[in-house]
Amino acid sequence: DARAPSAELPSPAQTPAGEDILNFPRGNRAGHCVHAVFENADFTSSEGWPRVIGEALTRHPPAPGRAAGALHAAQLQRMLEDVTQTSLPPGFTLAGIPWSRRLVEWEFSLPSRQLDPMSLGRLLKDHGYRMPTLQFATLSGYLRGFVDLVVEHDGRHFVMDWKSNHLGVTEADYEPAAVREAMAGNGYHLQHLLYTVALHRHLATRLPDYDYERHMGGTLYLFVRGVRPAWREGGVYADRAPAALIDELSALLQNGADAR
Repeated sequence: DARAPSAELPSPAQTPAGEDILNFPRGNRAGHCVHAVFENADFTSSEGWPRVIGEALTRHPPAPGRAAGALHAAQLQRMLEDVTQTSLPPGFTLAGIPWSRRLVEWEFSLPSRQLDPMSLGRLLKDHGYRMPTLQFATLSGYLRGFVDLVVEHDGRHFVMDWKSNHLGVTEADYEPAAVREAMAGNGYHLQHLLYTVALHRHLATRLPDYDYERHMGGTLYLFVRGVRPAWREGGVYADRAPAALIDELSALLQNGADAR
């Protein structure tokens, strides 16, 4: 989780209802279960959701040593309803995104040459992205990863990522400032910027008239425990990195520190 749980118990007024996803188990197991639900659910129709949820709970039991129950299924069902019906900053809901406009678990590979942590950290800092200190050996090879979801809306493409972090139990815990802290503290900025470079390169080879400003919509990280229509901007991190940063990061990967 992005923040240590408070030592104080929530007041009765703050205690979420039983079927609220805020009560869903925490940790890696629960995260895998949540991801499996979003990976396989048709956002435009809830008809198949019970099956998708049941399969996710069977394959990824959210709590070790305990069988998933009807309450877990109800929590995931309500989460899907909330997340798909919430209006996202670019002006669409996931309920309006059909399979034909989704790339799920999109795999990418980025070649890198003499990539060192100091140059990478300095580049992100220069563009205003706070990150923990990067520590890794100079890398020459390939960065391989998977983007949870790429969606296309109105001709623009968005990188999306599901985050199951438990930030708290109130609306204030998922407000933009709290979400920004979670992004910075967990090093998610590097993640979404690498995803953007990968998608930028991919689109440049697929769209004859590709232009970053016209075709790249940006990044949407959804901290799904707080994404719900009633919580305005709750749980959503939206960003559109400047084209200059994406070009510089792409060059840094390709040419190492010599690129700067």
